[in-house]
Amino acid sequence: MKSLYARSQLFRWTVAFVFMNVFLVLHLMVTLSAALALDLQIDQPAQLALAMGVQIVVLLPLWMLLVSVLLAPLLRLVGVLRYYSPYLVVTRAGRGKLDLHGATIFDYFLLFRWSDRGPTAVRKILMWYIDGLLSLAREIKEGQLPADIRLTGTSYIFSASTARRYGFDLERAARFSWGGLLTYPTQILTYSIARGRWAFPPVLRAKRATIDGATLCSQISRLERMRKRLGSINGETPRQTIA
Repeated sequence: MKSLYARSQLFRWTVAFVFMNVFLVLHLMVTLSAALALDLQIDQPAQLALAMGVQIVVLLPLWMLLVSVLLAPLLRLVGVLRYYSPYLVVTRAGRGKLDLHGATIFDYFLLFRWSDRGPTAVRKILMWYIDGLLSLAREIKEGQLPADIRLTGTSYIFSASTARRYGFDLERAARFSWGGLLTYPTQILTYSIARGRWAFPPVLRAKRATIDGATLCSQISRLERMRKRLGSINGETPRQTIA
């Protein structure tokens, strides 16, 4: 599976189709179980829809985890998730805005070995994140993206002083924690890999960092220097791509 994205489109679509069907089967099984538990009639569309709605609300964090595993290949193929590096994922957030995300759990299976957990994983994540920012900056400089585009990422792990030093504006508000709470099982897995042990992520400390395209381009030299330092510390320059 490490070489999944080096395979043919047909192979990738086949994997995505299989994973999607596993997700749909699980969804149907849980919905039917919820209907039986609530004493609803599964042959009545309205009652079946009610059972589906109830189980989605109750189990939403777990469904978000399964989406990150089972639907990630499909979402990538159809262009909902656009990768600027093995780790940095970008989605559209409206006119003139892009949201920055970390890799999905499915990507973690492809990118990391169990022995990578801890500092090695952190260094790779930082390098790939910088690679993604540099790829975005190149597209902006080449005119593929407008210079005034707004790039936004929400996280609880980055240093406020470092983010500001690289041109990001920071905002902290309770509403930014909702995304982390809704994806809490996913956050536990990714945070634990970074910490090297099981750990609970501090999602309530989430901050939103925003930068415009022109400012990002002005930081290219500084980002390249940091990327070089991280590569030398890690003893490698992980340029692998999953495009």
